[in-house]
Amino acid sequence: KMRELSALLHKRRFERGSMNIESSESKFLIENGRVKDILPRTRGESEKFIEEFMLVANQAAASVAMNEALPFVYRVHGDPPATKVETLKTVLRQVGIDASGLDTEVTAKQMSDILESVRDTHLEPLINRQLLRSMAKAVYSHENIGHFGLVLDNYAHFTSPIRRYPDLIIHRILSAYVNEQPGKVIEKRFGNYVSSAAKHCSECELNAVNIERDCEDCYKAEYMSNYIGDDFEGVISGVQSYGFYVELPNTVEGLVHISELPFGDYILEEGMELVERMSNVRYKIGQKVLVRCAAVDVS
Repeated sequence: KMRELSALLHKRRFERGSMNIESSESKFLIENGRVKDILPRTRGESEKFIEEFMLVANQAAASVAMNEALPFVYRVHGDPPATKVETLKTVLRQVGIDASGLDTEVTAKQMSDILESVRDTHLEPLINRQLLRSMAKAVYSHENIGHFGLVLDNYAHFTSPIRRYPDLIIHRILSAYVNEQPGKVIEKRFGNYVSSAAKHCSECELNAVNIERDCEDCYKAEYMSNYIGDDFEGVISGVQSYGFYVELPNTVEGLVHISELPFGDYILEEGMELVERMSNVRYKIGQKVLVRCAAVDVS
């Protein structure tokens, strides 16, 4: 029954244009405080079930707040910034994907269709990453502007109250409501609070995400210190004027500095590839390359 219901919810979600973007999370296998292995984190079937049900629970909570005009903390996601949409269009053109339909008011359905067009191909990780980078950051807000990525106008973080503080705030507000506290009392108790709480929770979330990334980078560097001098096949994940970044299948990312490339005069074209003027040798986002772990800086 859970599988059947989850499938229906999933189908309905994508019919309205929601995106099936996968973030490249890492799974660390640690023994005695040391990293033994790093793997891409995959989601199991039961986890996907629960995620679909959590989305519905979150929508239900937000709907109550909207219908009853309660002070609330919504989870909102704005439209992609125009500059990032232009960068996305450049990337798509470079890899041969028609981006003519994208304009400054891009829809989630358009992005979803682009991702589905490269599903299960070698371009999927690249396009998945670029779509993620093109979008605004989801935040908490007392003003409900809707959620772009989920294509919803009723969304909040209501589930897992012991994990996130915003969920606990909503449980308190809804508890007051179901206990039939008068609207004026609820407004007086939470009206001013939700604005400052939403701002505080967004700042703390961003701080926590940055700390988590720093921690993971430290673990990855420590792990790769065991493989200095070894060769790996990876994919170019980003290009800058000073070199390019390569991501390995285990999610570890490293920099190939321009000084390590064959001698030449390299220029950055459209933020997508490094080109050597004389030989026309190119290093392009999405390109497979063989790299060697030359150095690691754990600190």
